[in-house]
Amino acid sequence: MIELAWSIDRLGEGLHALAEATQLLDPARRERAIAVTVPLTLEGAELGRWIAWCAGAIGLEAEALETTLPEATGMLRRLGPAVVRLEHEGRAGFLLVLGCRRRVVRILAPDLSTRSIPVATLRDTLCAPLEAPLRQEVDRLLAPLDLRASARKKVGATMRRVKLAHQRVGGVWMLRLPAGAPFGRQLRDVLLPSRVALLAMVFIALYAMEIAGWTLIGRAALAGRHDPGWLLGWGLMVFSLVPLQLLAGWLDANVALDFGSLLKKRLLTGALHMDLQSVKARGAGQLLGQVLESQALESLALNGGFTALVAGIELFMAFWVLALGAAGAIHVTMLCIWLGVIGALCFRYYRRLLGWTLKRLDLTHDLIERMVGHRTVLAQEPRFGRESKEDRLMADYLGDAIRVDRLAAWIVGGIPRGWLILAVAGLVPAFLAHDGFSAALAISLGGILLANRACTGFAGGFLALARAAVAWRQVNVLFTRAATTEATSIFLTRDQMETESQPGTPLISASDIVFRYDSTAEPVLNRLSLDVHRGDRILLEGRSGGGKSTLAGVLTGLNQPESGLVLLKSLDRFTLGANWHQMVTAAGQFHENHILGGTLAFNLLMGREWPPSEKDLEDAALLCRELGLGDLLDRMPSGLQQVIGETGWQLSHGERSRVFLARALLQNSQLTVLDESFAALDPLCLKECLQCVFARSRTLVVIAHP
Repeated sequence: MIELAWSIDRLGEGLHALAEATQLLDPARRERAIAVTVPLTLEGAELGRWIAWCAGAIGLEAEALETTLPEATGMLRRLGPAVVRLEHEGRAGFLLVLGCRRRVVRILAPDLSTRSIPVATLRDTLCAPLEAPLRQEVDRLLAPLDLRASARKKVGATMRRVKLAHQRVGGVWMLRLPAGAPFGRQLRDVLLPSRVALLAMVFIALYAMEIAGWTLIGRAALAGRHDPGWLLGWGLMVFSLVPLQLLAGWLDANVALDFGSLLKKRLLTGALHMDLQSVKARGAGQLLGQVLESQALESLALNGGFTALVAGIELFMAFWVLALGAAGAIHVTMLCIWLGVIGALCFRYYRRLLGWTLKRLDLTHDLIERMVGHRTVLAQEPRFGRESKEDRLMADYLGDAIRVDRLAAWIVGGIPRGWLILAVAGLVPAFLAHDGFSAALAISLGGILLANRACTGFAGGFLALARAAVAWRQVNVLFTRAATTEATSIFLTRDQMETESQPGTPLISASDIVFRYDSTAEPVLNRLSLDVHRGDRILLEGRSGGGKSTLAGVLTGLNQPESGLVLLKSLDRFTLGANWHQMVTAAGQFHENHILGGTLAFNLLMGREWPPSEKDLEDAALLCRELGLGDLLDRMPSGLQQVIGETGWQLSHGERSRVFLARALLQNSQLTVLDESFAALDPLCLKECLQCVFARSRTLVVIAHP
């Protein structure tokens, strides 16, 4: 099997071919092959970073998969497209998996041909390095037993699986479209358009069979035929609707799950790609409002979309049935006019709902801000009239809510009843023109009832879609932000990152930097220049609001200057990409740093590879003791694995500050920026922490008040 594997020097070419073969390759990047020279000794996290970089270069993302040894077969059966690293008899290579069908894995060979191999064979080859040390021991235990060769093989495999039940199996990377890819490509990737088309065809078949069934029984009744054959035919047609209804429900649920999953991933990606300053400028209430509206968008868009789809199919059938009725032209014209009335009312509802929603979001924002600053409000605002503004906003909000609900009630309740009155009135001339009840009149009545059901569905669907459109106005910034992609950066190994710059070249250089938070405001940094050389110890002092933290953000790559140039090891931010954050780290100001709800180890080592190795945990424990947190570790029942945060172990102000320090130092970056990191420490603890920081940091910039 190793003969079908790609070597690492051709893996970039192979990923390009794999993406094209599985139709995941962006057409704009079809001619863009990955030509890169990479060291052939990449292993572990370095190899995973390089595969992720290669995938990003062709518009995909690579997710590392890991499972226990007994679950390896199940993982392989769900693969495709994917990269699998194999080792066999001292040789290493990468299998490019196209997909898996039943018990056979299809792979793309280095000659671009498609081959098939059994899942069991791939599983044995993947797990061989883990099982090899036990193979001789198991064979020795089974040697005295009188077993057939096939039974001996099965027993040996079972013993090895049990012995290595908790052993992790890795070396597998799944390729997929990123959450920020064009949404249409993501929908096509999960076959959503074809499934929606199939769902529409199922509904059309449902209504066609329903109309055919009632046509059958209606003809029999009007012709005076009461023999059991007609009734049996009608009953069989009605029972035939059951499997179609089950299929429609199953398709509906699956489409909703996949669409909701894609939408949530995209909105989360957009939130993570939001500009740091725009997030800071928003209040907690505004962010909470966006989260609530994102939930509303998913549910309302799906419910309203499916309701409108079903109503559209019903409406198409209603037009057809009404056209065959006694007042065909009149009813078709009336229905068209009535649909225009529905559209006008729904548009008016949308306008009212938009104004009401904006007021609700303002109330949410104001409520959150008042809750956060509750004590300040009590201390600074007069007792009488303290809630006057809130009362006025609430009264205005309730007035808008009443008007929105009243219009919604008219739409939901009035549209179907109005259509019935109008349609029956249109049927009067045709009824008077006939001596008695005829088949044409029966068809018209059936069409009226079907159109009534369609109007009811349209009213409910349009109301849901209107609410979804209002929610979209609040979250579309997240949706569009997810599509923002950075230029592909270069790939640097750890050794390349650690390579010394040319003699005399600064580690980081900022030249003529201009930065402002608002385009109309005065610049916080105005033509600032700064060189930091390897091994420097720099103290940056200045008054509050003077731009010290802004400069720290520029150095760490969080703030993008309006003009000027920032170079790290003679390379700019767009060239280095995420490598910048691995070479420069910071401990931000206390109010901008956070203890997350998790273990102490997680809070300390989130800047390293996860899960941490034993060496990582040892380094974290040693550094904590150097920073004076030894007593804290000794008090914690679980040590580094103790859960801390709002619901776990509570840390003092000084302990939190030292955790932030340890988090920054454990990243072992080439430049460490500490922003007001010693403000909460007493003199003795400050001396202890300074000694640790000077010993641990390679290049240091400390920001402090004079």
